[in-house]
This record gives sequence, C-alpha cells and structure tokens, in this order.
Amino acid sequence: MPRKAAQSPQLAVLAKRLKDRLGTRSMASGEIVLDGATAYLVGDVTLGFKQMMQQVNLSRLSHGVRAAAMMRRCLNEALAAARGRRAFGRAIAEYPLLRRQLMKIMLPTEQALSMYAFSADAMGRADRGDKEAANLLRILTPVYKFRACRDNIPVASTALEVRGGIGYIEEWVTARLVRDAQIGTLWEGTSNINALDVVQRAVGKSGGHKALSAALKAKYEPSASLPGQYKGLLGATLDRVERFAEAVAADPKHEKRARLAAGALYHAASAALMAWEGATLGAKGGDARRLLLSRLVIEHRLSTQDPLSLNEAPWEQEAMDLLLQDAPVPLAKAAALLS
Repeated sequence: MPRKAAQSPQLAVLAKRLKDRLGTRSMASGEIVLDGATAYLVGDVTLGFKQMMQQVNLSRLSHGVRAAAMMRRCLNEALAAARGRRAFGRAIAEYPLLRRQLMKIMLPTEQALSMYAFSADAMGRADRGDKEAANLLRILTPVYKFRACRDNIPVASTALEVRGGIGYIEEWVTARLVRDAQIGTLWEGTSNINALDVVQRAVGKSGGHKALSAALKAKYEPSASLPGQYKGLLGATLDRVERFAEAVAADPKHEKRARLAAGALYHAASAALMAWEGATLGAKGGDARRLLLSRLVIEHRLSTQDPLSLNEAPWEQEAMDLLLQDAPVPLAKAAALLS
C-alpha cells in the first residue's frame, strides 16, 4: 500500500525519511516533500514575524518548562545516588566537594521553577488581553529559554558524574538526560539568537527590561516578611542589571555581551522571585528555603568573586546544610542568614 501511494500522481505530501538524532528520539524529526499540496493563509499577511511570535512565545516557554523538568529529574537522581552510595563508612552526600556539586545542580533547578511559574502567569494574562503582561512576556520567553536550556546541560552532566560510571550505562536514565539536554539550545533559536532577541528587540525596541523590573518589584516590595535590607539589595541588583542591558542594547559594538545581558536579566529576575516566594511561604509557616537560594544567586551569579580565594562566608555553609536536608527552613532562620 505505501508503494502504490508514493507512485500516485494525486499524492501531495511525501515523507522521505526520519532523521537519526542525538537525543529526544521519542519525538521524531523528518523530511517531507510537498508536491501539489494546497496552502492556506493563516492570520493577517501584513503582520509577518510579529504574528509568528505568539507561537514562538508558547514554544520557547515549553522549552524552558522541559529544561526545568529535566533539571528536577537530574536533581532527584543526584540526591538519591549521593544519599544511597557509601564510601569510607559514610554516604557520599556528606563529603564537602560533592555537597558543592549538588548545590550546583540545585540552584539552577530552582531558578528554572520560579521563572516557569512567573512566565506562565504572564502568558495567561497576555492571552486574556493584558497589554502589560504581553510586553512582559516579550522579554520573559527568550530570557527563560536562553538560560534554563543552557543550564540544563551542565546540570545533566553533573548528575551523571554523581552516579559515576554506572550512570553512563543506558539502563540508567542519566545517559538519556545528558543527550536530551542538548536540544534546548537549538530549537526555537540557538543561544545567540535568543540573546540577541532579548537585547536588540525586547530591550532595545520594546523596553521589556523596565516592564520586567517593575513587575518584580511589585511582587517583593510590599512583602512584610522580607527584610528591608535585602529588599534594598534586590532593588539595587535589578537596577544595575537593567542599566547594563540597556547599555548593551544601545551600542552595536556591545553585541558580544548580549548573552551576558540576557543571563543577568534571568538571574536578577529569579533572585527576586525566589525571595518573594520564600518570604511568602515562610510567613504562612511553610518552607522559606527559597530565600537562601535567592541570596546564593546574587552572590554567585551577579557578584564579583576571586576564584582563587580560600575565604568562605560562614552563612554559606549553614545555608548549604539547610538546603541539602529535607526539613523545612523556618522564615526566621532564613531571614537571619540574609543579613
């Protein structure tokens, strides 16, 4: 039957082949030939790419969500392996070097979760006709897709290392996670394309960075549970990142810093969101650990540090101990470590 259909002069669509991909094999890519197929105009022909961006926004958000979910799986796999494997009489999760590696998995995983919820909410409001939300979404989707998908790759690789050589064997999920993590930086624009979209269009043409900063401040500034000093640090960080993104967008010679600007916007936004989430949950008697994650983002993603310094802030060790245990972190404890 397929042979007769392929030879029929009435055939309009012919599948030529499926592509042998590195990963994401459960969702096939192929090549097709359109011969005599009928095409229909969808939407307003005068709007062009601007109209297409509605679909791109949804697709980019989906890639960010995919990366967030994969990183969550990586974190769960790494914690299970580290807590279950023993060396020299104790679980390897107790050793300082591995604990540091676990934090390098946890932090981007939690950032991606906060950015997902914020971006999805903006998309829902934009779909209902909210113009401010639409402008906010214009910068959120490329920022989210850019950074979360890039973070997915080292997170997956580190999770593989935690499990060790057995994680490289295909009967474990970690090998697949490493392969599948690569696709996020390719679909719906490479990292360069998304970073340029953030800087040249969302910042340079739409002023999306100002909408983002205003939306974030509107969340955390009214919080009575967030220490005032930390609110000041968040505000100063957002202002600094906003100025940097604006300066990069204003001069073509700074194009090479577009990725840095997009990443800074992501980190500043996630720090503000996690601070608000931690304070809100903690005030209700829940887990305030996201306050600690917020400060770690500012310290390790948006601040200058000497990589060869042996000095370590005492609060970081205490924060790490709290974050790597399952027990909820009380608001008072988290707030004390912010100062």
